[in-house]
Amino acid sequence: MSNAPQIPIENVYFLFCYAWNRFEEAQSIPIGGTPSPDLPNLLGRVLLHGARALLRRGLDRNYRDVAEEIPTVRGHIDLGTSLRLRAKNVRRIACEFDELSNNVLHNQIIKASLKRLARGNSIDPKLAHELVLTAQRMGGVSDIWLERSAFARVQLHRNNAYYDLLLKVAELAFDCLLPDPAAGGFAFHDVLRDETKMARVFEDFVRNFYRAEQREFVVAPLTISWDAIEVSTTGAGRLPTMIVDVYLRSAHRRLIIDTKYYAKALQQSLYGSESFQSANLYQLFSYLKNAAADPAFAGCEGMLLYPQVGQVLKETFWIQGHEVTVATLNLDQPWRRVSDALLALLSPPNPIATVSNAA
Repeated sequence: MSNAPQIPIENVYFLFCYAWNRFEEAQSIPIGGTPSPDLPNLLGRVLLHGARALLRRGLDRNYRDVAEEIPTVRGHIDLGTSLRLRAKNVRRIACEFDELSNNVLHNQIIKASLKRLARGNSIDPKLAHELVLTAQRMGGVSDIWLERSAFARVQLHRNNAYYDLLLKVAELAFDCLLPDPAAGGFAFHDVLRDETKMARVFEDFVRNFYRAEQREFVVAPLTISWDAIEVSTTGAGRLPTMIVDVYLRSAHRRLIIDTKYYAKALQQSLYGSESFQSANLYQLFSYLKNAAADPAFAGCEGMLLYPQVGQVLKETFWIQGHEVTVATLNLDQPWRRVSDALLALLSPPNPIATVSNAA
């Protein structure tokens, strides 16, 4: 986005941790009292602390397939290769066997990430030195050239699920650093300006925050069907699915939240005045009216939620039986205030509007 929200680096990290549904684990990792100059330095501190904890605990090990030429039989004999060795008068046997080793992909990714961060052109020299030393302590783990596809190939299970947060931190660090051939290292890439990525992060953050931090509502998935009757039989196409970003349900209220990671919640009209983004309002209203075909959604509330850039917004309207709020969330403040502001958005609907509508 051309004018990304100004968010403190520590808040960016918390934003991602909620989006990953790993905020409680993240709180156990000290990020230091000194503010980081940029996201790679903060992620470097997190990864350094996490890697050291892994080393104290003992790196995860798993069985891997090994093919070696050894003096005695172990596992399965590779007969063809063994016969060729014998023909050359080599007194070894080619065997294939399983070996318990810490040289597994998730350890390789952590080691590669430590070394990659150390080469970032904005990384504090002292931190870079500590990152390299920690990587060297992972001596039994092979060095790999880190690629994005490696993260998707990791398979964790219940016994090594504690790697999940660190791997997500490593993946975010990968996205934040791009190769810099001129300097021979990696340059910082501001992920906050990646509108597609941050829109998903902001949506997941809001959903998981409400799932973790309040008890009044159940946070549930919601897919809305169109209140429509098919009259054509051509079969050329179908109505698109309406999947709600965030849906909250309690005994007395239903709330649909549509998150938007845009620089501006307002648009300029032809006559110079400002109005709310029409496309966003149309989308939310479509959700509300089609959901209302089910009587349980008759009084469903709707909210458009933007990260705050410039002015503060919290405007509420009563539109055809639905309370609709357009609000911004200021992420450029201490995290506790961010949390309080999100919880305050769930305050009950305006009774005046309700009474007025009933009249």
